[in-house]
Amino acid sequence: MTIRRRQFLGATPAAFAAAATTPDFAAIRKQFPRAENEVYLDAAAHMPLPRFTADAMRRYMDFHMYGPGEGRGEWASEAIRSVRPLFARLINAKPNEIALVMCTKAGEAAVVNGLRIQESGGNLVTNDLHYAGSIHDYIGRKRAGMDVRIVKHRDWQIDYRDMERVVDKKTRLISITLVSNVNGWIEDAKRISDLAHAHGAYVYADIIQAAGSVPMDIKALGIDFAATSSYKWLYGPRGAGFLYVREDLQGKALRDLSFPGYVYFNYEPWVLSRRGGEGEFPYREHNSASRYEPGNLNMTGYAGLSEGLKHMLATGVDRIQAHTKPMCDRLKKELPAMGFRLITPADSGSSMVVVRAKNLKESLAKLKKAKVQVTSAGDDRIRVSPALYNTMGDIDRFLAALS
Repeated sequence: MTIRRRQFLGATPAAFAAAATTPDFAAIRKQFPRAENEVYLDAAAHMPLPRFTADAMRRYMDFHMYGPGEGRGEWASEAIRSVRPLFARLINAKPNEIALVMCTKAGEAAVVNGLRIQESGGNLVTNDLHYAGSIHDYIGRKRAGMDVRIVKHRDWQIDYRDMERVVDKKTRLISITLVSNVNGWIEDAKRISDLAHAHGAYVYADIIQAAGSVPMDIKALGIDFAATSSYKWLYGPRGAGFLYVREDLQGKALRDLSFPGYVYFNYEPWVLSRRGGEGEFPYREHNSASRYEPGNLNMTGYAGLSEGLKHMLATGVDRIQAHTKPMCDRLKKELPAMGFRLITPADSGSSMVVVRAKNLKESLAKLKKAKVQVTSAGDDRIRVSPALYNTMGDIDRFLAALS
């Protein structure tokens, strides 16, 4: 399937307006010490922590260690306040559509549980290029009685017609990974959204391999819910992530499963005089996606993310993708000539290349000896995922190690 650029760029929101000058990727590389110490081609597994994120996390910890003096308190408050709007800009959403969650699966669970799929007698449709941890969850739900329909890939791609055949009037949710961690397959999300909405269903997208690696416009794609962790392409640590919930679905189609906030006890001795017109336990619900947040979060991580997202938006995700594309193109061309079978679609715009090796153990031993970090999966798969800190020299060393 040809991936049309408009699927990601859409109306090209202001978030992707990079500086007039070309980013200095050599200087950016110096912000990632691990990438200078080894050939790190594994951002799809875990992005090395950059200096600017680590510095911001330390600055937030200084606030807790030493107190709010010398501007620490003001900086910490602004860092936390800004993280939702910054991520919203990245995906072209509204700040009030962003919730803070500890990981991608926590966001996905909030969606699946909040839609009451099983209770309503509805079904959930997904495919086997979705994240394996999510499919494991869905199989567990299927064993517990949910109608779960898993479409299988055809030669490592999803045929839209196969998805279309299993969606019906009882479908409540189509759950996909926008950019598959399996092989970099990019879902035709707009087409799937149109399919879901035509049947009165919604679309959830795992965007952990998309946010920060490819330009994306959540509105243009018609996605209703999405979630990501920060430790892959977003320059963040584990334990901090985001959930997107379309504004008009909050508290309506997607019910609340927990109720964050604090009660105001409107009676003595809690108050000196009772406020009229309210009961003893007035309840004020959140009027944004923050209603789906748990009670405690990794605020140190989010403080770091606030700085990381500023760097990403200044660089421009479109320019990051343009930087990694020649590396991926070269891998797609040269690895098959070396005897590896390419299972990433040739026209995929993702920043990962996955191949099947004839002898995985031997290939991994060669890469380890050359201090090259990649991901292996299954019996024969190798996943290479260059990022903004990589150079063509890293690709040279990777290919030389395997030759």
